[in-house]
Amino acid sequence: MTTTEAQPSRPLRVLLVRLSAIGDCLHAAPVASALRRAHPDAFIGWAIQEPAALLLHGCPDVDRFHVYPRRARGIADRLEAFRRFRHDLRSCRYDAAIDVQGLTKSGLVAWLSGARQRVGFRGGPAMGSRELNAFFLNRRVAVSPAVSHVVDRNLMLAGASGLAGTDDPIAEWRLPDYAEPKALDFLKRHGLGAGGYAVVSPGTIWRTKRWPPDRFAAAVRRLGRERDLPAVVAWAGEEERLAAEKIVAGAGDDRPALLAPPTNLRELATLLRHAALFLGCDSGPAHLAAALKVPCVSVFGPTDPARNGPYGPRSASVQLDRRLECQPCWRRTCSRGDFACMERLGADQVVETCLARLDTA
Repeated sequence: MTTTEAQPSRPLRVLLVRLSAIGDCLHAAPVASALRRAHPDAFIGWAIQEPAALLLHGCPDVDRFHVYPRRARGIADRLEAFRRFRHDLRSCRYDAAIDVQGLTKSGLVAWLSGARQRVGFRGGPAMGSRELNAFFLNRRVAVSPAVSHVVDRNLMLAGASGLAGTDDPIAEWRLPDYAEPKALDFLKRHGLGAGGYAVVSPGTIWRTKRWPPDRFAAAVRRLGRERDLPAVVAWAGEEERLAAEKIVAGAGDDRPALLAPPTNLRELATLLRHAALFLGCDSGPAHLAAALKVPCVSVFGPTDPARNGPYGPRSASVQLDRRLECQPCWRRTCSRGDFACMERLGADQVVETCLARLDTA
């Protein structure tokens, strides 16, 4: 009679699905850390789109990034790119997939992975699941609406799935050690040492989220006058560059603001790592600063910082003292036509919050 020895079980293999955008991917990164804490030997993959993948490449908690294909011109090319993407997912033989994005596209990716357990949010758009997302999942978790911030909701989803710890979930970002030469050379050429400058980023995709350049300039002037803190004004694209130039021109000559060179996300992260303060809007750079534990102040208008604000004890968000009746509207266009939630917010209120962040850093 022969006996069959028990085969040792292989380490867990988990796929995290959050395809975009930069801030939302940063809000998903603590899930990878929670999975790693719960399963140190696990193989952890992440389905993600290219801009965020380039930023997060090298995260110690992620073994493999599966880059969602860009939209190809022809149908044949698009199908071939998707076929390769599916093969890449299937080759890792995932046991489980956690979809924190809650869209049709992200649910489809979880299903394409071949994972037997596909976990996501239960409920409609307000609860984290939209479109046809539920069709592709086989385990849906209800997270209490009392849990407002996206980071906390993502961690609770991972914990409730049984794939990560449920006791006192910790939001931990283990990001790459950003040290891009071009950004470091810029700081060296201008004599800016660690903790000796602020990074200001006026850009954001939504027009409704933008704070006027003259308010940024006023804030930069006061920070220079009261804290002798120069500002490096970051930008991406022609429209943001024009806004950044207005801020630099309006900051005055006492402690001038500097226009940052063109930067990719990793170069921006390098500038942020050494900064004393970040000031910006509801945007990816704000969430990057918060994840890097840089004291962070962001200006909010049409969105709700309780749900989407930069996360962590070093971060603060500023809105009008009295919200307008339409706030938060979550709209890319202003129904009032005057962008009042951003236009009426003065620089002094923002600077006071910046000073408080600097004093408690």
